Amino acid sequence: MNPRRNAMGLAGEIEEKEQSPAPPPRTARRRGLPRKIENIVWARAAGRCQYAGCNKLLIGDQVSGAANANTAYIGHIVADSPEGPRGDPIRSPKLAHDPDNLMLVCDVHHRVFDREMVAEHPEEVLTAMKRRHEERIRVVTGIDEDLGSHVIRYAARIGTNESPLAKGDLKWSMIPGRYPLDGGWIDLDLATLELPDHEPDFWRTHIRNLRTGFAEKVRGRMERQEIRHLSVFGLAPIPLLFELGRLISDISAADVRQLLRNPKGWKWDPVGPPIRFGVKPSNQAACPVALKLEVSASIVDERIHAVLGGGEAAIWSIGADGAHNDIMRRPEDLAEFARLFRTTLDAIKLAHGENCMVHIFPAVPVSVAVEAGRSWQPKAHPTLNIYDQNRKLGGFILAHQLEHVG
Repeated sequence: MNPRRNAMGLAGEIEEKEQSPAPPPRTARRRGLPRKIENIVWARAAGRCQYAGCNKLLIGDQVSGAANANTAYIGHIVADSPEGPRGDPIRSPKLAHDPDNLMLVCDVHHRVFDREMVAEHPEEVLTAMKRRHEERIRVVTGIDEDLGSHVIRYAARIGTNESPLAKGDLKWSMIPGRYPLDGGWIDLDLATLELPDHEPDFWRTHIRNLRTGFAEKVRGRMERQEIRHLSVFGLAPIPLLFELGRLISDISAADVRQLLRNPKGWKWDPVGPPIRFGVKPSNQAACPVALKLEVSASIVDERIHAVLGGGEAAIWSIGADGAHNDIMRRPEDLAEFARLFRTTLDAIKLAHGENCMVHIFPAVPVSVAVEAGRSWQPKAHPTLNIYDQNRKLGGFILAHQLEHVG
């Protein structure tokens, strides 16, 4: 053996060992989590990233096509060692295997809060993210399967404004009382129809399209019992919503929803004040007969007389104390209005005869218009002429008629 070669080899081995990093002390190595703890963390997160706004499903990879790939990381809120992010000499060992201290996250957000932006992610921020995510999962997974609903979205241009109805906003307003069924979205939208509401064809075109869409997408499925419950979201001119309600009718099980202005959204306000409604009968026996619906605003009688010819008219009213445009906030108040609308139509028929026609002048929220249409009984109630306030034309105009059928 060559002494020089042996010495050089030995020196190389020594140099290589000196350059290679020493293994970390045994106490600094991260201990694996018990399988039971991992299962708890996965279950609470429902397999989705708990970082706020992410919610990414952590099973499967679309790029590789590996349907069962596990892409999750379990990160510590308080690090499992005092030297780690948010670590603490006393709490770190205690919380190392505590499910309340562990978050299921994707690779991106694991790097964000553990390496790249540690200072921006203190313990309280991560704890709040985890709590909100797990509370949402508890609510969603706790919904009974019988609470599934088909969702009707109906939007049509209101004046110059378009009225989109985002699926996400509608879905979360339904939970936990209801949830949209898979494939249960029914769109009757016509928000892109380029036809201003002062044009003569506006109402005729919208009514025809609404009836056609409802017949194609809803009526047959309801008759075949494929649709058992409807959640109805409408943003459209009031006469069109009357027609939508007539098509649905009160025979169908349906929840009609209202867009609240403050805070903006479709979720009912559980602590909203109850509405005090009042019905004012007319002391006139003459015709024509008008019914003011003063829920969002009051309507002066002079506006009614201007439309109906200026002569004598029997003017009835269903009004709300303190009427304003964000007054309808509880489903109980909507149900009470529907009851009053039916009983008032019955009273008008009794007072003015079976063949009278009722001119409806509405200042109402969208949900009230739909419920009024549902409450109207074609074989029992008078024919309704529905008017719409049109600023361009300077007042109420006749927009649509709910006709009495034989």
